[in-house]
Amino acid sequence: MPGRTPAAAVVAFLEPLREALRVLDTVANLSTRPKGGYSRGVRYSWVLNDGRGADLRRAGAFTASMQFEIVDCDPDSNEFGHPWRVSTREYIYRLRNPDGQDAWRMHWHPEGNSPITWPHLHLPPDIGRHLACDRMTIEQAILWCAEYGAPVTCSRQEAEDRLLLIEAPHRLHRTWPR
Repeated sequence: MPGRTPAAAVVAFLEPLREALRVLDTVANLSTRPKGGYSRGVRYSWVLNDGRGADLRRAGAFTASMQFEIVDCDPDSNEFGHPWRVSTREYIYRLRNPDGQDAWRMHWHPEGNSPITWPHLHLPPDIGRHLACDRMTIEQAILWCAEYGAPVTCSRQEAEDRLLLIEAPHRLHRTWPR
């Protein structure tokens, strides 16, 4: 979502993510780094529960992090007329079963140490295989957590509907296809 200032763009970006995490019946806080004000051209990150992840009881543990950057936005390209937006630069989502094994991983790390730079999934039984996919959102990861039995704060259908509504503005304003 575009913002009037860099800080407003970050708030507009993070608040829907926090709202999506409230679908899960667990403690789920996002902390951002580096601390301080927000500026264009700086790489920021958020991490779920200071890197400890969220306890999803019988579903296991969910960890999530993302890197993002504030970029210019053409004010004429959005209905708000705002000149700033946030662009995702990397995400890493993972659900571990209660036995500590990965149920799934969703990754996109185009600038990391790995030669795999496209969005991909890791699924059992070959968790090391990189399965190409479209870019995944935190809302999709939360929905997958619910599919694997994570407790939610509403009915399963309400959770799905809420996540789709929360994700809709992101899909409208994203600059990458699908």
